[in-house]
Amino acid sequence: MRYPTASAQLQIFVSAATLAAHASSDDSGFRQRDVRFFAELFLNWAEDIGGASQALQNTQVLRHLEGLVKEGYSRKVRGKSAPTYRLTRLGLLEEASRLTRIRESTSASQFLFVVSFLRSYGERIERLVEREGKQFPLSLKLELKALLDTEALLSGELQRVIRAISRLERRIADSEETSALCRRRAAAGVPFGQVVEEVEERYPYELNTQRPLSELISGIAPDQRRWELEEGTLVRSRNIWVPQLALLKEYRLQLQGLIKPGPKSS
Repeated sequence: MRYPTASAQLQIFVSAATLAAHASSDDSGFRQRDVRFFAELFLNWAEDIGGASQALQNTQVLRHLEGLVKEGYSRKVRGKSAPTYRLTRLGLLEEASRLTRIRESTSASQFLFVVSFLRSYGERIERLVEREGKQFPLSLKLELKALLDTEALLSGELQRVIRAISRLERRIADSEETSALCRRRAAAGVPFGQVVEEVEERYPYELNTQRPLSELISGIAPDQRRWELEEGTLVRSRNIWVPQLALLKEYRLQLQGLIKPGPKSS
């Protein structure tokens, strides 16, 4: 399930911080301030340039911890000054699950943090889960192994990036071809409305089902319409999509470098 307490941007770091606070505490448990500290530390490690560390509030951390208690993932002990918390075995598994729940909105820095965190502390998390109770069934061990499998995470992220690269390459090609087509048709004296229909058929933009290109163009000032198809599409391509493509290709190389080579076949 998607947990509603911390925002999607912060959930990775709050879950990692909760695991770290649990691992760093003794049997008396950890406090809210411990989770807040580790979350800010991890955001710093990830070189958060989006202001997420400033967005992290004590109330978010508290809601997260209280939510864990409510769901049975943590035990709460009321101390003299502040309550302490202790994750249950299922709580450890749940936080590991949230940490590795990669979404389309997960940034490269967030994803790379997850890989680094799991490669650094995955074995420690396994020992913590095993320690929380006498029985540790095989099914639970396999579930935990799958959650902490960084090679599977990297492979999945690499495939997502490859798909994104392919989509951008197609988008860039479509913009170039749209511009060239409009110029050719204009030189041949084809009416502009007919040109728009041809572009809509051959190179439909991604929101065409919501608002067809012909409708979109008709809502633009008449003196701007031709420019949008001949020049505007190239401006967007060369200033947005081409740089994004270069960044994604570099990210792909970095991911490929992080994937450990498999055993050589004899």
